[in-house]
Amino acid sequence: MSAVSLDRFREIFGQGKEPVSISVPGRVNLIGEHTDYNDGFVLPAAVNRYIHVTGRARMDRCVAVHSIAFGEQHQFCLENEISPLLSGWKYFAEGVIRTVLTGADKQVGMDLLVDNDLPVGGGLSSSAAFAAGLGMITAGLNRIELQPLEFAGLLQKAEHKYVGVECGIMDQLSILLSRRGSASLIDCRSLQIDHIPIPADWSLVIMDTGVRHNLAFSEYSDRRLQCARAVELYRQSGKELTSLRDVSAGDLDRLEKIAGSNSVFFHRCRHVVSENLRVTEAVQALRTSDEKQIGQLFRESHRSLGNDFEVTCHELDRMVEAAWHAPGCIAARMTGGGFGGCTVNFVKKDTTEQFIKATLSGYSKKTGRTGTAIQVSSISGIMSCEGRLQ
Repeated sequence: MSAVSLDRFREIFGQGKEPVSISVPGRVNLIGEHTDYNDGFVLPAAVNRYIHVTGRARMDRCVAVHSIAFGEQHQFCLENEISPLLSGWKYFAEGVIRTVLTGADKQVGMDLLVDNDLPVGGGLSSSAAFAAGLGMITAGLNRIELQPLEFAGLLQKAEHKYVGVECGIMDQLSILLSRRGSASLIDCRSLQIDHIPIPADWSLVIMDTGVRHNLAFSEYSDRRLQCARAVELYRQSGKELTSLRDVSAGDLDRLEKIAGSNSVFFHRCRHVVSENLRVTEAVQALRTSDEKQIGQLFRESHRSLGNDFEVTCHELDRMVEAAWHAPGCIAARMTGGGFGGCTVNFVKKDTTEQFIKATLSGYSKKTGRTGTAIQVSSISGIMSCEGRLQ
């Protein structure tokens, strides 16, 4: 752990037994947006921006969680039920801890400190990283063994229950099981993961618009419901499917007629179908370092997310436009749930600085806003051999 984290922990919680710590990476989804909860394909990578969690056991059965980002501390006792009056990060933190401790023979109290250099709410999975960090520390201090797939499912359920977002399982799997220098091709139905090397002469750059629209959570839930309604609609027509993963490109013309006046369901379906195909094509483009192909796939993905899924926004569109006009750009598109947040970009490594400068300048001219560039590397997940408690 860093000296800064240790000093801050002791400042807040006092001297005592040496604490343990873990740094949980965020993730950027290269392509495959809004496909995970439709049993589809995604292509994320864990990146070297982190949620840091430091903790040690207490003599009693109380838990104190201090968040540096929020400037607040939450305390509770394990003997008591979770308060129905809780909300926000405190509710989520306590919920994750209690979920991990469910069924444990002996539950110990803990002092926990959470810090980060991962942008919160920018579409880089800060929520899943926060939960994974708390979960790993809690399990370690309580001598609970975790299996990666089981733990990923547990974290997903905690996010559903305590955040209220019916997310897919991409975020959890990518921050747990990614591999350094690679993207992770995840089949969200079978949970099979294949690691696809990223070309060594491509830089991975995240451009943060600095915008966080409040409608992101509600619209995300709406999109998930619309996808579920599309499945119901197409089932009624005699099409056998359990999710939009089961729709092929060849089905689209017939399904458009079935949707009729319910065209929004068709558009949501068309995005998912086309995005799944783009993921598989992107894998081949990475394997062959095909700049033209990956660029075209990113363009099509962003366009589909705007036209068919309607989750881009003015700021995301302008950031992507600025990127495409910047030197060295290989590919650019929005990443994450949408309605603000970040874009993901592949850039020729020797022009990264010029790309960043030109993109930020172009974005500022178009929006009057100041964006932020985050050059990242693809790293291993925390349940790989490099992800042990320190």
